[in-house]
Amino acid sequence: MDETFHRALETAQVWVGEDGVVAVGEGESEGRPTIDVWVSSTEAADRFPPEIDGFEVRVRESGGEIRAGPESE
Repeated sequence: MDETFHRALETAQVWVGEDGVVAVGEGESEGRPTIDVWVSSTEAADRFPPEIDGFEVRVRESGGEIRAGPESE
């Protein structure tokens, strides 16, 4: 990935931990990188910009909270 995309992704990372946002990561649509925002509910989808630095922001429903590691057992 190029530096512009990494900066855009880094910008979006601040959303992690906000109400309903469980993850932010790289995606792809039609061969172009996207910023995927995984949320526990898509009700708040309109609070995200449609793009950051020219990269599409896609809101994806996670189906719930994501847990990993021994403390999730």
